[in-house]
Amino acid sequence: MEQRSYMLVVPKKEEDLMDLDGILSRLRDAQDFKLGEMNMQEEKLYLEILYQGSTFQAEVYPTTYSVPEMYRIQHFFSDIDVEEIQKSENGLAVELDFGENALQSYHLQLKLIDTILPEKLAVFDDSSEKVLSGKWVALAARSDIPPAPRYLYTVQAVYNEDEDCVWLHSHGLNRCNLTELEILDSHKETYQEHYNVIETMANRMLELDEPIHPYEPLFLANLGQGYSLVTTYVPWEDAIGFYDKGILGGREDRKESHNQDTSLIFLYLDEESFKKGQFAPVSVVDDLLTDNPMYMFTLKETERMKALAKERLAYVKTAMKQKDVTILVKLGLEVDEEYKTKNNSHEHIWFELKEITDQDLTAMLTQEPYYVSGIKKGDIRTYSYDAITDWLILTPQRRLTPDDAYMLESE
Repeated sequence: MEQRSYMLVVPKKEEDLMDLDGILSRLRDAQDFKLGEMNMQEEKLYLEILYQGSTFQAEVYPTTYSVPEMYRIQHFFSDIDVEEIQKSENGLAVELDFGENALQSYHLQLKLIDTILPEKLAVFDDSSEKVLSGKWVALAARSDIPPAPRYLYTVQAVYNEDEDCVWLHSHGLNRCNLTELEILDSHKETYQEHYNVIETMANRMLELDEPIHPYEPLFLANLGQGYSLVTTYVPWEDAIGFYDKGILGGREDRKESHNQDTSLIFLYLDEESFKKGQFAPVSVVDDLLTDNPMYMFTLKETERMKALAKERLAYVKTAMKQKDVTILVKLGLEVDEEYKTKNNSHEHIWFELKEITDQDLTAMLTQEPYYVSGIKKGDIRTYSYDAITDWLILTPQRRLTPDDAYMLESE
């Protein structure tokens, strides 16, 4: 399985691509990683990089490009930046062989790009087929906290309007040494819920210490009414026979692509069906998927989100000084003793921020807690920064999270 990640950087100034001395100087002086062996062959720079106890191999070289039509635009771009990106023809390819920790590898690739070209308009992540803002890449690269796992892949939807049929499939998981994930026979009314299934399953697979194999079960969510969402994946060659021959995403649609290292998601409806090896399509639980399922977030991901929210609190403080801005903060409150379990000691609840100082914040509860007594919707309390697990800045133009708060600078 291909574990090389391909990205292309669009510089702000094309002459920066020719500044080899500056590039090499920045690589040697990098603080977040150490440069090992390095050699140049036919305009291609081969790098050995030491990062967080692991060794990585990278290749860097100038190349021409055209703006990909089907790539997802992940971030906001100003009209001026879009015009410059479309006008430019030359970029810098930065390839990296991913290690065992995919998120660590991805973060390193962003750091490598930011070191080589500190001023950039955009980054085309060819492996996941998405376009990243140069400002976002700089912000993510200069952080100690890696980006969200969802950046490692993209879920695309192919739609057949005549049949109201949607084919969902991922791009980017192969570089993480994982199978790509798909759901067939989705529809306009259900594909968003099916997208959530793919995203949650991909995130879980990325965090597992040991990879799961085809037909192994993976718990993703509580669906209510006593049902659980337990998924598995089946290689597409084996799974395609469970669908009509002419279905969107069938064999006829895979002659040129989506025919290697990709699998379809199915469900085990109960323990008995798992024991018998009987799986069902995701669509059999469509009614339950629309009823606010409780998707599982691992402790590792919760801690990453919390660390990022705290690291970027300066954006919240800045936004508090602006007009027509509402700020929500998610706080983790200790649950009542009767509800505590090994994996559940805090309930994460949204508050509206009223005041923030250098030591603490004052906020109003916006919802009724499930597992915390002594507080109700509308109550205003003061909490320490340690309770913060996430936040949202709502401006008249957009909704900003810790991940994309850099956009506040252009408001």
